[in-house]
Amino acid sequence: MTKEPTQEQHSIINYPGNIVVTAKPGSGKTYTVVEKIIKVLPTLPDYKGVIAISFTNKASDELKKRCNKKGVYAKQSFFGTIDKFYISQIIIPFARHLTNSIAEYTISSNVKNDPKYYKLADFSVKPSSEQEALLVDSLYEGKIFLDKSGETALYILNKVPGAIKYLRARFSHIFIDEYQDCGEIQHNVFLQLVNAGLVGVAVGDINQAIYGFTNRFPKYLINLIRNDEFKHFELSKNHRCHPSISEYSLCLFGASKSVPEDKRVFLVNVQGNENQIAEKIDKYLDEIKKKYGVTHNNKIAILCRGRSTVNLLDDALQSPHKIFTDTSLDRDTSDWSRLFRDVLVSCFDNNVYAVDYADGLFSEEIEPVKYRKALHLCNEIFTSTPESISTAEDKFISLAKLVYPKGDSDKARSLLHDALNDSEMIHSYIPAADNEINIMTLHKSKGLEFNIVFHMDMYKYIISDEYPDETTQLLNLHYVGITRAIDVCYIMNGSKRFSSKYGASVSTCPSSFLNLPGLSDRRSTVDWN
Repeated sequence: MTKEPTQEQHSIINYPGNIVVTAKPGSGKTYTVVEKIIKVLPTLPDYKGVIAISFTNKASDELKKRCNKKGVYAKQSFFGTIDKFYISQIIIPFARHLTNSIAEYTISSNVKNDPKYYKLADFSVKPSSEQEALLVDSLYEGKIFLDKSGETALYILNKVPGAIKYLRARFSHIFIDEYQDCGEIQHNVFLQLVNAGLVGVAVGDINQAIYGFTNRFPKYLINLIRNDEFKHFELSKNHRCHPSISEYSLCLFGASKSVPEDKRVFLVNVQGNENQIAEKIDKYLDEIKKKYGVTHNNKIAILCRGRSTVNLLDDALQSPHKIFTDTSLDRDTSDWSRLFRDVLVSCFDNNVYAVDYADGLFSEEIEPVKYRKALHLCNEIFTSTPESISTAEDKFISLAKLVYPKGDSDKARSLLHDALNDSEMIHSYIPAADNEINIMTLHKSKGLEFNIVFHMDMYKYIISDEYPDETTQLLNLHYVGITRAIDVCYIMNGSKRFSSKYGASVSTCPSSFLNLPGLSDRRSTVDWN
């Protein structure tokens, strides 16, 4: 049966001008964006397409895959990350207009590591003349710094008129997802293209802006909402979470419209610290699974503020579980490293097949040779076991060369080698087994969903409003934790918690966020003693 859009989605899909969409978790924003792209593409000549940008390769691959499944010819469209867009569509094609030369480019992850160009670390919207000269010199030498790709692209757009003309001639629309995580540079590039004549579509959720430490803030999403050139739409209905969970999450920001009778958010009081909380989860787990019809533990997650709580629960929880941690490969932002870790996650996921992954990299119709090579490499990698994956290292490298031919990185190669030859690192890329509970940080849970969620660390000084500069991000982090739950969310509140500062358990005070107006009416309080 073909899914029909809701009235909210229908209005967005059919509006012809610039729009900014604020979408709640589970409200069908990806479906809406895909349907809007599908509506646009048939109206374009073959030499044009759309720009569809997401902040992760996985998200952009999902967008492209959904469009392909609809049988719509993407024409000259771009699907990818913001950095890939900067590099492939602006920097490489037009840097020669600044340097008067054609270079073979290499991509470095961090400009601070380059002794000649480290001063570009402060390159911003208004660079100094010295920085401008350094940037041009670096491009002349064929160096692109990933952490400054946005600044470099914006500089080229401002200095090379032909770049804007080319983008206007090739693309009709620019779609950017997760706009709440955009920084000043991304926002300025987006507006440059909209002002040049592209139709702008920005989609985000102010309440999921949790990456303030990367200098990305929701103020640019708010800026678009207030911009008269953009029509604001909302996707307000959460199709994923139980209605009571959705209402609770909305109430965090004063936006709830009703008090549900069937309340699926519980504030659970436990006498003791993380050890006792783990004991109670073990005790009540089977009863909870039976109540909500959950048969497998991998549909359950315990979400924590930081790594210290994750470690405590790892030691204390008796039920089978799996810890998800970041590796050095995860922390590297180069294209090759991002591809390597995405392939690792996918090849161990029984729900992802080699053919599906290859489909997300290349179109069989448009790039048949690359598609067949990618499929062969993916088949080789995906048949590996955790014990034999190290023998497929050359296949990873070949796939990276195929997908990002200009992105060769010694650091990424080294990090891949270390990961493939370290059983503990490899284990972190394997999904939880059916009988294993997921334990991870709230940051790592963003974008995931679980039937049952146990939300930890809702204490004063941990996730609360004591730190003015972090209050909004911490409240948003709590919001993310609540909205990972599909069927039920348990906010675990111990009378004590372990303090790394004192090396012992200390008495707790509940987070001020638990006392926001209306929340107590939208949850149930229980004692597990």
